[in-house]
Amino acid sequence: MNSNLLFLFASIVLGASGQILLKFAVNRMDQINLAWPNTINTIIHIFTNPWIMTGILCFVSSMVLWIKVISSMELSKAYPSISLSYVIVFILSIYLFNEAISPGKIIGLILVLAGVFFLHI
Repeated sequence: MNSNLLFLFASIVLGASGQILLKFAVNRMDQINLAWPNTINTIIHIFTNPWIMTGILCFVSSMVLWIKVISSMELSKAYPSISLSYVIVFILSIYLFNEAISPGKIIGLILVLAGVFFLHI
């Protein structure tokens, strides 16, 4: 397998993991209130949450890998591939957050997978 595809897949997985970690964190936090005078306390609370910080670390790692990917891969091929993160987040959301499955979501995910497949053949 091409190393660019491995870096691309790792970047996608890290980005999706960051989203899952943020959702996990906010599900366990109080209401996010950015209205004044709560703004500063809320921001401090957000950035001292270890789950959020781990999610941010995933995003930064994903970005570093992404820079590597686009340095040697066509952007028109690489960028649409990020939509695979939708599939990863959808599957994890079902198992971790008990989110609903609908026929429309399934069809949408199949179309995303087909689109990415056709980009890479």
